[in-house]
Amino acid sequence: MILLYHKVFLESPTEWWVNANQFWRQMNELRDRTVVYLDDYDPNDEKQVVITFDGVYENVYRYALPILKSFNYPFELFVVGDTIGKENIFDQKVEPPARFADSEQLGELVRNGGRLQWHSLSHIDLTKESDPSTLEKELQVPEEIRRLDGKGFNWFGYPYGNHDEDLISITKEQFAGALSCVNGNDYDRYQYNRIIVTNQTSFSHSTTSLIIANYNYAAYLAEAVESVLRQTVQPDEILFIDDCSTDDSIEIAKRYEDHLRIVQNEKNLGIIENFKKAVSLTSGDYICFLGADNRFRSDYIEKCKHALDTNPGAAIAYTYCTLFGPRAEVIARKIKADPVPDFPSMFFWRFPEYDRAMLGRLKTVNIMHGSSMYRREAYDQVGGYQQSEGHEDHNLFYGMLSKGWDAVLVPEFVLEYRQHSEEQSNVRVGTEMELAYTRKALKLQKEQYRILQEKLDLQAHRVPDLDEKINRIRMLMNQERSNEARRAAEQLLGSFPEQAEVIRTYAQTLVLDGNLTGAEAALEVALSYDPQMAQAYNDLGSICYRQGKEEDALVHLQKAADLSPDNVIILKNLADLYARQERIVDSLLAYQKVIELEPQDIEALLALGVLCQQQDRAEDARFFFQRVLELEPGNLVAAQSLKTISPR
Repeated sequence: MILLYHKVFLESPTEWWVNANQFWRQMNELRDRTVVYLDDYDPNDEKQVVITFDGVYENVYRYALPILKSFNYPFELFVVGDTIGKENIFDQKVEPPARFADSEQLGELVRNGGRLQWHSLSHIDLTKESDPSTLEKELQVPEEIRRLDGKGFNWFGYPYGNHDEDLISITKEQFAGALSCVNGNDYDRYQYNRIIVTNQTSFSHSTTSLIIANYNYAAYLAEAVESVLRQTVQPDEILFIDDCSTDDSIEIAKRYEDHLRIVQNEKNLGIIENFKKAVSLTSGDYICFLGADNRFRSDYIEKCKHALDTNPGAAIAYTYCTLFGPRAEVIARKIKADPVPDFPSMFFWRFPEYDRAMLGRLKTVNIMHGSSMYRREAYDQVGGYQQSEGHEDHNLFYGMLSKGWDAVLVPEFVLEYRQHSEEQSNVRVGTEMELAYTRKALKLQKEQYRILQEKLDLQAHRVPDLDEKINRIRMLMNQERSNEARRAAEQLLGSFPEQAEVIRTYAQTLVLDGNLTGAEAALEVALSYDPQMAQAYNDLGSICYRQGKEEDALVHLQKAADLSPDNVIILKNLADLYARQERIVDSLLAYQKVIELEPQDIEALLALGVLCQQQDRAEDARFFFQRVLELEPGNLVAAQSLKTISPR
């Protein structure tokens, strides 16, 4: 199997662009294959895969290379000689602007596993060319390009995938093989076909069904669902099944109805019947349950699915887990779980690795938690969940192992298992997420109204693609291509000299070049056209601060906050300046406003903790640092700061 990619980017404006998330997923799905160079490719080996890129575009260097390096995959790069380091001007009628990789970037790709191959000099359809000298020129690799890769340029990629007998004959004289797209075959090395990869392409041989089982866990439900939606490898289907809850579970679940299927039982079925019903409503090859009061680490599906994919004799993939919650310490003492370093309220629970000699003992002792992933085939073989004196998952898994199946341990703490009670403090996080959702909905309505008003205000004198051009300039700035960004901004400014947002964008390119005085003057002009432009005042404040003009910076930032009181970025900039001026109370008030708008803003929570420490408000500081660790357990700043606070 030979794969063909063109562009890898953060988003996909056309079918030729694969976004980085989908590219990572596809590379992960190749882990049970053997990825090879074309020189080593055997078309008869179904396990072999070759990864190829045609172009080669700069975004492959920026976005595909880090992912390829993480998997240590080799890959092939089919370059067009005349386009190296240039823009795709030839196809911008149908494709967005995209720059081809330059020689330095191609060299870096080669040093990290890439191999350069030839895609012609100018990418013309060679089957329509009858002049022998033109054909020779198109197939000849210039020496300065050949020097980029001493091991490359053994293979040729037919432009547009088109080839005929005459072109194949010429190609055989200069190359060891050649690739088509869909006009070739899978056995002739001079016309190998390739699979054109899109976002929808999948190389997985198995499918996964994830079931969120719920009964009156509204307080924790959002956490559970969010942990599923953040999986690095998404399940093929997500079923939320509610066993006739009496709380707000269904209302919360409906907020995610675009991502999961919701089923509510008309009466309470109990665990066994509810689980059996849930499995019957899904179709995946692999199944796993998540209790609605628990959470998955973001790589749970990735790790467990890979374990079953690579162990065909295993029915169950089980993992370590982390205990947390008010009763975690009580349970940890009973099972001798180890405290998590620097997080005394959390505990690591490890399980032994299964071997068949343990089967007899497992009849009474369980070493596999209920969220373990298992094969539907094994589930059907043992008749599914059955009523028994023990836990439903223990009975199911023991039945599978008794039928000769194996189990594979994933020795990582990818399940977070809550030990809780009904005290009010235990539902604080769920309540905060409820409030955050409400605020977010209100903000969205307000933002939608603002955007509509702006469109009406600008309709008379704004061209349809102005925003697109501004976003293009900002993309260039994000890529640190300052000269291109400034030239594009100057050109746009020439066409729209009275558009405040265009002038502001031009000012931002001047800041990137270090011309703060010019940027300040440009922003003053922008404000003369739009005196209500909060972002321009914010930019002016930042520039004045960098110039050492703190009082001017304060005036501009306060004006920005007055015009846009719900803008979190502006509020944080103002709070930072207050703190630098030792106006601690004002800084605290500004950061507290940020938390009202975004309750899970880590940066603001950390700042509040530090400010409270400076004010000798130890308990308040402790609260904010602990809140950070609830949201981001690995945050070292919060963990270290907590150590400096005296015990209660």
